[in-house]
Amino acid sequence: MAQDILMARQPIYDTALNVVAYELLYRDKANANASIFDDGNLATSQVLVNNYTSIYNSGELKTLPAFINLTKDLVQSDQIPGLNRHHIVIELLEDMAVDGDLVSGVQRLIKAGYRVALDDFIYSPEYDPIIKLAHIVKLDLMNMTRQQLIDHVEILKPFKVTLLAEKIETQEEFELCKDLGFKLFQGYFLCHPQIVEGKRLNTSELVVIELMSLLADPDITPAKIEQVLKKDPQLTYKILRIVNSSAYALVRKIESIEEAVVLIGIGEIKRWCALFSLTGASGKPDELTRHTLIKARMCELIAPTLHNLPPSSGFMMGIISGMDALLDIPIEDIMEQVALTEDIERAILFAEGDYGDLLCSVDSFIQAKWHKLPDSVSEQQLHQAYLDSLKWVTDTMKTVE
Repeated sequence: MAQDILMARQPIYDTALNVVAYELLYRDKANANASIFDDGNLATSQVLVNNYTSIYNSGELKTLPAFINLTKDLVQSDQIPGLNRHHIVIELLEDMAVDGDLVSGVQRLIKAGYRVALDDFIYSPEYDPIIKLAHIVKLDLMNMTRQQLIDHVEILKPFKVTLLAEKIETQEEFELCKDLGFKLFQGYFLCHPQIVEGKRLNTSELVVIELMSLLADPDITPAKIEQVLKKDPQLTYKILRIVNSSAYALVRKIESIEEAVVLIGIGEIKRWCALFSLTGASGKPDELTRHTLIKARMCELIAPTLHNLPPSSGFMMGIISGMDALLDIPIEDIMEQVALTEDIERAILFAEGDYGDLLCSVDSFIQAKWHKLPDSVSEQQLHQAYLDSLKWVTDTMKTVE
């Protein structure tokens, strides 16, 4: 992929909030109409797609389908991307004029085995020939009123297409779309907490809060970590299992957290504590955990480059900034219970200071808000950190499971 192209992924969920695909969102500074297939290097493209859509789930590595925009020229050409047909959904953009060449191009793609989705769809009778061919129609909640959404669902019923609701920002919008018959869902609604007044945290969640507070303390001791972990024996077991695994190749078996810290370092222990507590306490979909870990790892990798910040502080900030959605409690309540430095607290609550710059930079890249990327760190550094984080999270989730 060219050096001036940036790409991120956005999950697509089913009604049970399982991730069933990713949309690949990309930007080419040199050519706004470019496709990631335009360079003709299809072998590279297949590797690229696999890197962005592979996850570890339920004990196995899976490659999920990728939704990818194609330019009209490429759709109409005889050049059909030589990618795995089962792993690609071709998106047609809303501004493509419907004519005989486009219809013929779509028919060729479908005959070759690809599924086709209509993106940002607003109905007009001229689209009927394409709707009859399409498998999926995407409706953008931000581009229509509730009544327009309902009207579109009715209009599209005779076409027997699968409906995908995109840009869902709240749980209420998700429930509405599910009730209307949508089968696929896209947006960052899972990243917002569902606040339940008077909610009480269970024992496991309380241990997570206490542990996060402890891990944020730069003067933490092994004995204090072990004291908290004793409240959750399963968590202690998981960490000791990792430490005694072949990954660290220790010459003797480790039987206590204090011993483990001496041999592999407190930084590694802090990381595993955060990872296991995060994945164990939340009843939320795995994708939310993946999202939080990608953000934390990116913050860790970018921290020294952006403002010469400590990597470990960047990692913890990324973890804690996602805990409100994981635990469904206000971030302000978490801040009251987790002792953070003032700089990190201001970053999470108000996006201020150097840490705020770091967090906003990472969030903007993950959400493909390219126009919000800062000048203080190169776009390619962010892109490489994102790629490294995707791989790290896939490998880490394999270990955690």
